[in-house]
Amino acid sequence: MCAALQQHGFPVANLAPLSSGTGDPLGSGIVISTDAVRSQLGPRLATVYAPMTIASFGSGPSLIQVRVIAPDGASAYMAAESADVRARQAAGRDMLTNRSVHVPASARGQLTTGQIDLRLLITLAALANKHQLLIRDFGDAGPGAMPDVPLRSVSLISAGSRYLRQVLAFLRSQRAPLLAQTSVQTDGKNTVLTIQFTAPSPMGLLTQN
Repeated sequence: MCAALQQHGFPVANLAPLSSGTGDPLGSGIVISTDAVRSQLGPRLATVYAPMTIASFGSGPSLIQVRVIAPDGASAYMAAESADVRARQAAGRDMLTNRSVHVPASARGQLTTGQIDLRLLITLAALANKHQLLIRDFGDAGPGAMPDVPLRSVSLISAGSRYLRQVLAFLRSQRAPLLAQTSVQTDGKNTVLTIQFTAPSPMGLLTQN
């Protein structure tokens, strides 16, 4: 697995092989759960070390899962996740009352049920102070992700070249954890700006600020 990740450009310095002599995956941000890892850690993988799956591929012995490490244990992680969902729900409802933010009907439920990453919600709220935002959709859910894993990308329809330059300048001036990846595409009729954050989503952003 480490070799495969390296071949796809993952930094070698950020890889920590989980061997038979390794007691646990704590100290990492995520763990790639293969059949060998599940055999080594057993049920503790999900119940102690990494309770949240943000993506999964395949099935049976070939199942590969990307799981988020819980440094303080699964119980503390899931409690924090529940609090984060409530914060996302409240922020999403607030966004629906913002007259500068135009949301399609298909995305309104995603906002009210807490499906949108807080980094996106914070970023959109800041942009809405100076710009009208026409949201096309939210996305970037990992395949096989658990229901509480938030959507980490949004596509905005640009209002013109000047608008696009100003929005990109704002986005590129941010610092982690609010520094997003951006891309611009034309779908034939509209210029679309996609704002995307990396996984896993940090928790507690609103209570920290």
